[in-house]
Amino acid sequence: MGKSTADFIVIGGGIVGSSIAYRLAEKGHSVIVLEKGRVGEEASGRNAGGVRQTGRDPAELPLAMEAIKLWADMKDELDCDVCYRRGGNLFYAHTEEKIEYLRKIVARENKIGMDTEMLSPEDTRKLTPILSEAVELYGARHSPSDGTANPLLVVKAICRAARRKGVRIHQYTPVRKLMTENGRVTAAITDDKVFEGGVFVNAAGPWSKGLCNLIGLDFSLTFINDHIIVTEPLPMMITQFIESDRFYFRQALEGNFHIGGDVAWREVTAFEKDVDFSTFVELGRRVPVYLPSLRNARVMRAWGGIIHSTPDKIPILDRVAGFENFFIAAGFSGHGFALGPIVGKLMAEFMVDGKSSLDLSAFRWGRFDPSDKETR
Repeated sequence: MGKSTADFIVIGGGIVGSSIAYRLAEKGHSVIVLEKGRVGEEASGRNAGGVRQTGRDPAELPLAMEAIKLWADMKDELDCDVCYRRGGNLFYAHTEEKIEYLRKIVARENKIGMDTEMLSPEDTRKLTPILSEAVELYGARHSPSDGTANPLLVVKAICRAARRKGVRIHQYTPVRKLMTENGRVTAAITDDKVFEGGVFVNAAGPWSKGLCNLIGLDFSLTFINDHIIVTEPLPMMITQFIESDRFYFRQALEGNFHIGGDVAWREVTAFEKDVDFSTFVELGRRVPVYLPSLRNARVMRAWGGIIHSTPDKIPILDRVAGFENFFIAAGFSGHGFALGPIVGKLMAEFMVDGKSSLDLSAFRWGRFDPSDKETR
């Protein structure tokens, strides 16, 4: 077997793993990325492209607010237009209970300085006249500084920038085994090579659980298969990423609508990414009720992906117990796309400098352990 060595071995070539590798290389370290398939083609390339701050767990919100600053500079930093645009984020409320819930979120976000607001039904309709007049509406939460990006472009652009800084990226290189000795991970074994490193980073998304299992660690995750359908290009109607309890949608710069929602979710035990035809049928019934302009739109394609969720729906960003050089950045629970760039920066700081510029204690590995005395 051949052998390669680096200061850091990052396992997982999604937006989190590639961002970590990029920032580590920026700090002058040698980095190898091991990706089981092609970079950016799992959850990082199969999401709806929302780049939002609003509606997050309080622990995630400072990270999301800082992430927006990185997204704003991404085109220049990566020398690639990843179609990031600040068109805003809207969450429709179709019940009185929902509008009260959204008001509480807005009050919490305003308290720490985020520009979120509540809109009346009238102002909501003015902002998004695409919504059917027949739909009962109590208002909406609006975050004008949120936006969208093209998930198919982002990770590949980060990886190109990382390569320019010396990162070695190995695609189609699944890790089969992790070697350990005296509380340290010493090597990642693939089909035909041994990768030795000083520090190992598990950023493998849904596959992070299996990697932990290789060295006797348990990582509590559940898995959901999610679908998104894509229409033919249509005249531009909206700039916002729009959500409700019933579905979500955005319009890409090319004019295609990307549509998903709870009807497209199903819990799975294996990594099933097939698209269920019933999703087409149900969204075909549901969407025209809310968006009459899409009644005759043709669906061009669809894709499925895997959402991996922790029990409290926020990630783990920490060194794992029992191994001094094994770190994990996974468990993003369906909302890691926007956070990827800032997580890369913070994890690089944490691993190299021993501390990060934002507090990561809420994302500690041991928080599900009954003996963990820290509180969020």
